[in-house]
Amino acid sequence: MGVGQAILIGLCTWLCASGIEFTCWSIQLCSPIIWGPIVGAILGNPQLGLAIGCATQVVYMGTVMVGGVAAVDYAMAGVVATALAVSSGASPEMGVTIAVAFGTFGMFAETAKMTLCSVFVHRADKYAAEGNTKGIFLCNVIYPQLVCFVLYFLPAVIICLYGSKGLTAFFDAMPEIIVHGLESIGMILPALGIAMLLKVIFKLKYLPYLFFGFILSSYLGLGMIPVSLAGIGMAILYWFNYDKSNEDAGE
Repeated sequence: MGVGQAILIGLCTWLCASGIEFTCWSIQLCSPIIWGPIVGAILGNPQLGLAIGCATQVVYMGTVMVGGVAAVDYAMAGVVATALAVSSGASPEMGVTIAVAFGTFGMFAETAKMTLCSVFVHRADKYAAEGNTKGIFLCNVIYPQLVCFVLYFLPAVIICLYGSKGLTAFFDAMPEIIVHGLESIGMILPALGIAMLLKVIFKLKYLPYLFFGFILSSYLGLGMIPVSLAGIGMAILYWFNYDKSNEDAGE
């Protein structure tokens, strides 16, 4: 991986962690499925980047952020880990395993960011009492971005420059049985993410739809697009029937 590529990935990591935080919460611009193909394009393999990003997204699909508490650092999992996996030529399954490990490791950076930025909150309160709008702007925008730059951009560049070669050598020296084991873990993790999502949104009355989709995919061998279209059609049918039942109940 070249220096220019490492710098671009560092900038992506910084943007994912802080630069677009107001939109991250609303339209999920910090998601791995967004940054995966971007990182892959920077490294010349957008297809692999997209595959890793999609699989990583499924792992964390059922994750819910409550207040300032997060279970994963998307910047490390979706950007840095994807960059390492693509540059080392790892499979998508191995890429997911790397992403989960980096997502957990990145929580140290997230915790440090929250802790350091809390200092600026109290200083902004002081500036607000004084009517110093410039000071408020610096504490709310500039200083936190500088903190994120140090905590995310610099480590990402260093990891990309020196970690990709080390990771490639590590995979080459690893016994094949361990590589297959890690890939198997990467195959299981998306299923775990779907199970976590079902735990949040599952209702017993939706169970027939789950069985119907499983039959279409596993027994009839239909691809993702026709199964998705069938799911959309059934969702629309349920929506209209739900509205009609509510109207009848209102009458």
